[in-house]
Amino acid sequence: MMKKTPPRELARICDRILETKKFRDFPAAKNGLQVSHGRPVQKIGWAVDADEESIRRAGREKLDFLVVHHGIFWGESPVDRKIRARRIREARRLGVAIYSSHLPLDAHPELGNSIGLIRAMGLDRAKRKRFGDAMGRTIGYQVEGGRWKRSELAKRCKSLKVFWPRQSAILPDGGVKVVRAGPEICRKIGVVTGGFGDLDQVKKAGLDTLVTGEADYPSQVKARALGINLILAGHGETETFGPAALAATLRRVVAGAGRSNRTFLVPPRGKG
Repeated sequence: MMKKTPPRELARICDRILETKKFRDFPAAKNGLQVSHGRPVQKIGWAVDADEESIRRAGREKLDFLVVHHGIFWGESPVDRKIRARRIREARRLGVAIYSSHLPLDAHPELGNSIGLIRAMGLDRAKRKRFGDAMGRTIGYQVEGGRWKRSELAKRCKSLKVFWPRQSAILPDGGVKVVRAGPEICRKIGVVTGGFGDLDQVKKAGLDTLVTGEADYPSQVKARALGINLILAGHGETETFGPAALAATLRRVVAGAGRSNRTFLVPPRGKG
């Protein structure tokens, strides 16, 4: 067990685990340590977004290292910059270091969001291979070799909403939107968390169903034209798995890890 681990060292451990340097990502992602402090880390938590609500909750929980999927640098308008400055001030005031990982945390084969969603849906014993290119890396999976009812897949996704009542309240079908354009019996399923609407990739792979967090309206129209099912379970709802798993891994590294090092979650509000 490593003792007296400062935020920068813990961030380097994260980068090694996730192989961050091997990924290109969207410029605003800025994967890595985004806010730091000079003390050894004692208590770790996670959230999907580094919004002010998450940061304040971290402060109330006496956390000093917060793992997130969407960091503080999304958006470059004057309004975005003011919001970002508030978040940085609040994190520094509360002594909360923030580590953010976007595509690397989607893609990781053990800790990632996509494999986490597959496990949550009970598809982890099915045959699978990598699928879903984003910035030159595959971040999701193609699942096949079975027969799954579309309605049952949607039902399994609905269970994700238990932790996200505010977000799910604005979505139909109990927090899951289903575009019923393909077969009721699904045989080849793409699973990519967050926002993924590249129907060209789905069509090229010969998939009949895509499970993801969200897809824009043109993608939904295109899915109908191509005869492909879409199961849209919520952007944030599908991206809880990676931050939670990474935080749990880090808690085993930090001195005093155990019951006092609780994880927590805050309902997602997008990438702001």
